[in-house]
Amino acid sequence: MTSPSELVAATANVLPITEIFGQGDNEYNTFRIPALVFHNDTFLAFCEGRKQSFRDWGPMDLVMRRGFLKGDNIDWEDIKVIASFENRRTMNPVPLVDKHKNAIILVFTTYPTEKNEADMIKEEKYICRVHVIKTLDEGQTWSSPADITEETLGKLSRPPNIYSPGPGHGIQLSTGRLIVPGNMTWKPVEEEGFFAKITQFVMSLFDTFYGTESLSNVLYSDDGGNTWHLSNTVQHTKDDNDHPIHSNECQAVELEDGSICVNSRTLGTAYRQQAFSNDGCVSFHRSELTQLEEPCHMMSKIMPTVKSFGGCQASLVGFPAPQHLLCKNDQKIWVLFTNPASNTTRINMSVRLSRDGCQTWSRPWLLDPYPSAYSDITYYGMHQLPDGTSTCLFACLHESGSAHPYERIVFQKFSLLDLLQGLEIAK
Repeated sequence: MTSPSELVAATANVLPITEIFGQGDNEYNTFRIPALVFHNDTFLAFCEGRKQSFRDWGPMDLVMRRGFLKGDNIDWEDIKVIASFENRRTMNPVPLVDKHKNAIILVFTTYPTEKNEADMIKEEKYICRVHVIKTLDEGQTWSSPADITEETLGKLSRPPNIYSPGPGHGIQLSTGRLIVPGNMTWKPVEEEGFFAKITQFVMSLFDTFYGTESLSNVLYSDDGGNTWHLSNTVQHTKDDNDHPIHSNECQAVELEDGSICVNSRTLGTAYRQQAFSNDGCVSFHRSELTQLEEPCHMMSKIMPTVKSFGGCQASLVGFPAPQHLLCKNDQKIWVLFTNPASNTTRINMSVRLSRDGCQTWSRPWLLDPYPSAYSDITYYGMHQLPDGTSTCLFACLHESGSAHPYERIVFQKFSLLDLLQGLEIAK
């Protein structure tokens, strides 16, 4: 468990915070589920504009703001609606940059406006639709939405009841393949026998998701996002009592050797899961729990399938390690990870560093000491230092607030030097 003393050193120099989306802006009740990419000196910040409440159902649009990098400053445009459907809510924006096509692609889902997850898990199969839009001018204009539901979910022999991409950014592999991490949930298989049926009925009164199965997976495209395919699912890990640990919202990073690490939220444990792929995210192996903690309500230890009590979305990004900082056992691609650094409460948005391909992680370096939840981090270049060396530059878009974490979505930028100095101070 992360102790307060491990975070306190960084709180003395909290990085400047810019509010990008705030409650009440453009008559939206709440903004949630941030996603961030950078391309051609432009930040594109996405999220859900929730019209009636902070809850996960009800009318919503996908909205965006563009930020133009000019030296050390960023000029932000006004909020723009980029996807809105009648009688359906738009959710889970997953942007990614296609460097080969000089394009930005956005994958998202829509659901019937008033159907929540508890409603959807009772359906025979998915009632969501999966959509793709593209821009060739850094978000100034977008293509019409293309529906890719049937070419992906529709080809599964066991269709899920719920599918969600991301949240957060996708990636392009060194091969050019486009990767959109996500997760699927299936309804419970009906138990046989009188006592089993009674148990299932009683437990479902307390936990709508009792007996359901949730697994991380990936959508991938090899033709610039025109056609898409579904990967195999990430396999379960198990707890000390041999119960399956369910993986959920996830992000991916490509490592130095071309393998891909998918890091997933878990349901019912205070630690995250990761799995690896050596075939471009078609299949996965070596699923394992990490030492990366995430918020987990104590109730999940009593009822480990209670989804609402387990975990929180997180983000990760790979970047080229500065040559002058490489040590003997370091990989040339380092990875940053962001999430609320707590195993109980959504608070303390922090960054951790891995120098060895996601095998070990630094202690958390604090970005925001207040309530916080979902985040997305991006690498956006190098900065020359006075001594002739360089440092990497990053930006994090995350949920934040004073009383609760859904009051606003904020933007913070920092350098690798800031992080390393903060971690040194925290020793």
